[in-house]
Amino acid sequence: MRKEFRIPVIICMVALAFIVLDLPVRFSKFVNDMPPYLGIKNAVSPATSLMVGPLGMIGSVIGALVCGLVDKAASMTDVTFEVITVAFEGLAIWFFWHLFTPNHKVRFKKFTDLLRYAVIVAVISAVSGAVSFIFVDGGAFLSVFLTHMITSILIGVPSIIIFSGIMCQSPVIPPWYTRLHDLEDDIEATDDSFLGFNDKVEEFTSRLGLSKKRTFEILNTIEEVYLRIRTHEPEEKVHVTIDCEEALSIMFEYKGEKCNPLRISAEEDLVALIGLKLIEHRAIRTNYKYSAQTNHVLIVL
Repeated sequence: MRKEFRIPVIICMVALAFIVLDLPVRFSKFVNDMPPYLGIKNAVSPATSLMVGPLGMIGSVIGALVCGLVDKAASMTDVTFEVITVAFEGLAIWFFWHLFTPNHKVRFKKFTDLLRYAVIVAVISAVSGAVSFIFVDGGAFLSVFLTHMITSILIGVPSIIIFSGIMCQSPVIPPWYTRLHDLEDDIEATDDSFLGFNDKVEEFTSRLGLSKKRTFEILNTIEEVYLRIRTHEPEEKVHVTIDCEEALSIMFEYKGEKCNPLRISAEEDLVALIGLKLIEHRAIRTNYKYSAQTNHVLIVL
């Protein structure tokens, strides 16, 4: 999907998720006397902001405004309070997660990842609770703090794990940060450069404790794509990054004319077709895009 279409689609999907989680609770009176600014929808802004960056916050704010306008029982003060907390929590968790996460990866594979998330959520929920004294008579610190924190953990954590793991999406990081990849290097247009990169991949898979079969699949996939790139761009260097999350993703980036190496042309033979079919069989997901005169090829194994 092109970038100009992808951004509004993401915002609309987040806004829809917020609305779907909020309006049924409001009108069903699932919990009697529950303020309109509380509910399971409180998890949407923190969770989606970690998944898709500020777009998650923007979509959540739109969702909060729509729900506030539809719900006639909600006062303008309630709507204003909710919009402020939604915007603050989305941006705050996105910023502080990357501030305290050196590799800028959004994943919960270790206890320290969960602890970091819980601490950040607790702090921003406490701030939202403190802000309630400005908009709510007598304040609502405890109810805001507990609801925001519990929903962000019980609903937010599983959502982030599914999105970043099964869907294999890379996180959106602040533009002033540089993400550190598990393995990153340039392959020049020489055999020695390619063989040297293969050695680094073997060392990397050995550190991860991957089997020889898995290592061969990774090396074979890299070789197949690299050779196909070389048929179109024999002189350009190829920048390759590898990240190991719940799945292993390989990104190829190289300058030149637009040409998708994962698509076979009519002039190619059966051997080329077999190579692509092997990649298709192994891959969980593949993606190709062309921007700023650069080809980007993603393969998730």
